[in-house]
Amino acid sequence: MKILFLSHYDNLYGAGRALLNLVLGLKASGRHTPEVVLPAEGEFTEVLKKNGIKYHIHGLTQWEAIYREPISFAVKKHKRTAAIKAEIQSLAELFKDKGIDLIHSNTGVIGQGAMLSEILGCRHVWHIREFADLHYGMRFFYPEDEVRKYYESADRLIAISDAVKNYLEEKYPAAKVLRIYDGIYTSLQIEKKERSDDCFSFVCAGYLFKAKRQLDVIEAARLLKGGGRKFKLVFAGEGDKEYTALLKRKTESYGLGDVISFPGFVEDMKGLLADSDAGIIASEYEGFGLVTVEYMLAGLPVIGRRSGATPEIVKDGETGILYDDTEGLAAAMLKLMDDKETAAEFGRAGKIRAAEFSVSKNTEEIIKLYDSMEDEGKKL
Repeated sequence: MKILFLSHYDNLYGAGRALLNLVLGLKASGRHTPEVVLPAEGEFTEVLKKNGIKYHIHGLTQWEAIYREPISFAVKKHKRTAAIKAEIQSLAELFKDKGIDLIHSNTGVIGQGAMLSEILGCRHVWHIREFADLHYGMRFFYPEDEVRKYYESADRLIAISDAVKNYLEEKYPAAKVLRIYDGIYTSLQIEKKERSDDCFSFVCAGYLFKAKRQLDVIEAARLLKGGGRKFKLVFAGEGDKEYTALLKRKTESYGLGDVISFPGFVEDMKGLLADSDAGIIASEYEGFGLVTVEYMLAGLPVIGRRSGATPEIVKDGETGILYDDTEGLAAAMLKLMDDKETAAEFGRAGKIRAAEFSVSKNTEEIIKLYDSMEDEGKKL
């Protein structure tokens, strides 16, 4: 089958990396032909070029957004729905004679794939990676009944965790939902660096955004400051400018400037993880958490919020520690600093656990889905 992937952003954070891994795996399998729509040239497209994968640059407007106040939302709704209509018309013209068999939308915050599949008369698979309303407080620009129709008429909704699957089945009971965990290259070897100092290093990687709860991590660090233990905390990633500024102001006001650093987007994550002692995932509604698996792959114990899909990945008391509030986070950090032997045991167990979330397994399961849909089509 010829499969058209739609993505509304071109970065290589979680959803982008997961899509790129899938497309490369699909290309290597030779079973189906991938083609990708991205909003801009960049690192993502460079990889596609090197691997001979066809792509198109085309904007995709989100069909839901954060709700702030009625008037601005009404204006935004008018502009967004008009933009989406124009984008669908443009995409329909671009792909009307390209023989697209299936459209694969990469996230739930774009609905163009559902609408375009109706025009092109092809199938639609929708990768749902987020709790959009719960995690980000998002609201659709389209009527609830219309949104439900699109979700429930999709050939499949792929949920990246059981937590997301349960969420979707509750909201859209007629939808055909399949859980397939995201994949990571588990063959990657990250060996911990030997350090001469006794400073315990925590890393909290990911997009800097309020819903990711990095502020809680700073609050936990404040509780630990002055306790006689040496530690440092690295926030690896870029994000919302206002929130990033808030994080930095809090860091300075709490006197944590010598403890906490914000290096921005880190290209050498392998090096950073190798130089770290534990990873923190603070999101309240994490859909899966590729970075969580990366922590474990690097042999790091993981401290994770007991929310979303994190408890599916992090086994409390085996590969890390789950917490419920800021005090619990501080206690978990303290536990690992004081008990390095347990921290090392968690890290070793996590490395074994990470092998269960491989790119090859993810790709095999999605190809199996494509194959079954192709077979269903032949029977029609």
